[in-house]
Order: sequence, then C-alpha cells, then structure tokens
Amino acid sequence: MTATFILAGAYFGFLFLALVIQSQEIRHPWLFLLRSFLPNWRFYSAPGPAPRLYYRHGCDGIWSDWQPMFPRFRRSLRALVFNPDVNLALTEMNLVDHLANNINDLDDPAQIAKLVPYRMLDRLVRDKLQTYLAPWNQYQFRVCAISPGCGIDFETDTLLISPMLDRP
Repeated sequence: MTATFILAGAYFGFLFLALVIQSQEIRHPWLFLLRSFLPNWRFYSAPGPAPRLYYRHGCDGIWSDWQPMFPRFRRSLRALVFNPDVNLALTEMNLVDHLANNINDLDDPAQIAKLVPYRMLDRLVRDKLQTYLAPWNQYQFRVCAISPGCGIDFETDTLLISPMLDRP
C-alpha cells in the first residue's frame, strides 16, 4: 500500500515538474518509456495538419494505388459502451502522430529509419497487409500531413515515404 502511494506521488511530482519547466524540452531516452503515461500537450494547440498513414503493395513491378491505412469507422450506439476496434485504431494513429512529431524534431533525415516509431509503423503496415488476399511481395508506406477540410496532394503533403520494402 505504501509503495503505491510513493509511486503515485513520484508520478504526480514528475507531472508537476514537467508543467513548471516550460522553457526547456526534457529529452532523455528513459523518458521515452514514460510517454504513454504523459498526455500529449500538442493536442491542446491550434488545429493544424493531421498526419495520416497511406500504404501500397506491389507484385512483379505492378503497384496498387495509395490507400489510407485507417479508414473511418461507422458510429453505433453500442460503440458508446464497448468499442475495442476504434480504441485500437486510435492507438495506432497515435503511433503515426509520434512519428510525425519525431520527423519534425529530427535534425538528420537519414536517421528516420532508426527511430522506434518508424520501425513500429513498418511492422504495423506489414502485419495489416498479411491479411490482404491479393498477391504482393513488396510494400511501401507514407506519412502525409493533411490540413482539415482539404484534399490530399501527395506531392506537397508528404512528410515521409518509405523505401520499397520486401515481404518477409
């Protein structure tokens, strides 16, 4: 019981310090592990372009069109109480948000493939494509920043495009 209070006190103390220290960005590899417990304060800033994930697959040099990875879900009354599919999709979209933030913060674009969110997103796209029935032996994904109410222009909205990756 006492250990729980100590851990909770340490957690809220850390949150308090993070709120008080506004002029500096706290960067440390171990803090990355606490990221799921800390709210993303960029959520409260003005709405801007939202990162979206697109993918395509190819077989023998013939590529499909770019498809959105996370289509909109239908709303239902049942979803107000029990909604695991949408919750999973929101978690996966949060991964895309983290990668887009890391891309904006990165000094050397050549280091993108070494980022943990990039590798997780690569694995996510590969796993989603495993259920796809059409034959494919290569895939590619891209992260685009889409402004609210605007269509997508792949030429200007692309933040990241992966190389052509082979099916494992």
